[in-house]
Amino acid sequence: MDSLPIAVRIDDPAGWWLYPSSTTASRLVVFVHGFGGRAISTWKNFAEGQQVSRWWMDSDLLFVGYDSKRDGIKGVADRLRRNLPRFYPEPHQPAMSFNGVISARSDISSPYKELIVVAHSLGGLIVRHALVDDAHEWIKLGRTDPKPLLLDSAVRLFSPASAGFRGAGILGAARASGFWPALEMYLRRSSAYTDMQPGSTMLTDTRARTERLVDEEPDTEALVASILWASPDQVVIEGKYDSDVISRSVEGQSHKSVCKPHIGYPVPWEFVEKGVY
Repeated sequence: MDSLPIAVRIDDPAGWWLYPSSTTASRLVVFVHGFGGRAISTWKNFAEGQQVSRWWMDSDLLFVGYDSKRDGIKGVADRLRRNLPRFYPEPHQPAMSFNGVISARSDISSPYKELIVVAHSLGGLIVRHALVDDAHEWIKLGRTDPKPLLLDSAVRLFSPASAGFRGAGILGAARASGFWPALEMYLRRSSAYTDMQPGSTMLTDTRARTERLVDEEPDTEALVASILWASPDQVVIEGKYDSDVISRSVEGQSHKSVCKPHIGYPVPWEFVEKGVY
């Protein structure tokens, strides 16, 4: 590709964006940002992988946006579950053209063959909650067809908030200052912030349900995540589930930078593609 990929705004759900590949895409990669993040800027440069790698050239990239200071974890998880069938396995046709005129590529209708779900920080907890709700409901209904799409995905998490909020470093300094009570009062307006506190019902329930389903039920491999941690991470507690398969850290990367690839730091591209580092 000679030019940068073009983002197409999705009108419904609002805040979602898609970067269609210029080739016949064989996979959809879905990105879910964290607390205070943004649909695209959290994942800065990921779309540029479409310029340099065959794997990324064969991928359409869907960026999920939401208001982390207003929306609750379950609400965003349910929104993802409800809307994903509009984007996978068939490409979302309204996003396959620019200004409603120029097609993204010659073949805009062939179904995808693979689904990758990527999340950062709070987004990791959102994805885990969506997965376990999908799995629980599907099993309770007798594994009826069709199988929930998320349960056929591969999951890659960057410093997920699975064990909660840490608040060390700069955040720790803020907590020790006189400004913290007012700041925390503002943050606690978000139910997501409250749910990220260590020991919360959301954290403990999501973990217990996930580990039980992976241990006891077949066809729940999608609940098994690969994780890449920042090191040092001063924002979330590095706590993986017993059911997770890969857990590695990247020295010298912060909670904010661990998920932002560039030419000098290609690790995030490689991790999403291969699930290992």
